[in-house]
Amino acid sequence: FLNLEGVGMASTIPEDFFSTWPHLKSLYLNDNDITGSLPKSIGDLGSIEVLWLGGNNLGGSIVPEIGELLTLKDLSLESNYREDAAGKRGFITTVPLEIGRLTNLEVLSLADNTLSGQVPKLDDLISLRQLRLSGNFFEGQLPPAWGKLEMLEELDLSFNWLSSTIPAEYGNMISLTSLSLQSNYNDKNGYFTWGIKDKLPPELGELKNLQHLNLGNNYLTGTLITEIGQLYQLQTMDLQNNFLEGPIPYEYSNNVYMKNIFLQDNNIDGESYGMPEEICRLPDLELARVDCDVSCSCCLKTC
Repeated sequence: FLNLEGVGMASTIPEDFFSTWPHLKSLYLNDNDITGSLPKSIGDLGSIEVLWLGGNNLGGSIVPEIGELLTLKDLSLESNYREDAAGKRGFITTVPLEIGRLTNLEVLSLADNTLSGQVPKLDDLISLRQLRLSGNFFEGQLPPAWGKLEMLEELDLSFNWLSSTIPAEYGNMISLTSLSLQSNYNDKNGYFTWGIKDKLPPELGELKNLQHLNLGNNYLTGTLITEIGQLYQLQTMDLQNNFLEGPIPYEYSNNVYMKNIFLQDNNIDGESYGMPEEICRLPDLELARVDCDVSCSCCLKTC
């Protein structure tokens, strides 16, 4: 166990640094001002289980040697896109294929970097419980093969550049408690991505442990699906700023733990559809939002 979290380290990592610790199980180097790239000697951490390198100014590719860490359970490289004292930013840009060899990995956090290209192939990481890839520049499709990740509890790919439907296979992620895919729609500075698009798959209704569903600020179309009413643990449903249509299903009154419902800035026809009163009577409901023309006795309206 070696904890150097937030001790003010402000240099590059020496090339042979990791070779010194072949039996180390936990290493915390997060929240410093470490610059440069990861050295290849990272592959010498033969017993490592927890490796935190987030909150630094590291740059370049994640080296392929990271695939040698077969005992690794928790890997954090998040938030390396930030300024150091000299005003320089770190740029972690590439995820190597070798990361798919880390089959004991339970937590993978690569959020808030400058990772780009297609979403990495991670479907062999069947022990994953938390996968955080938000705040990057991933493009293209959500991999249907991720539906194999039945142990996954948290999936966050928000604030990327995806143009993808939600694969029906994601209904197999039976342990999922939080699904965040918001803000993948982009149309600025000459760049355009559709975000999460097309119809909501009815298979979402199979995610019986889901507590938080955040799909706002995308290009979802079609009608609101009744199957969300089968998510009896759901507490937050954010579908704002899409192109979804009514009616608002009465079945959402089955979400007895619901605290927040955000349906504003969609295409719900207020002349034809309103918020069912049974939803407004949910015991834990704190905030519901719809557009100004949608009738609702409990909502904060967006006009």
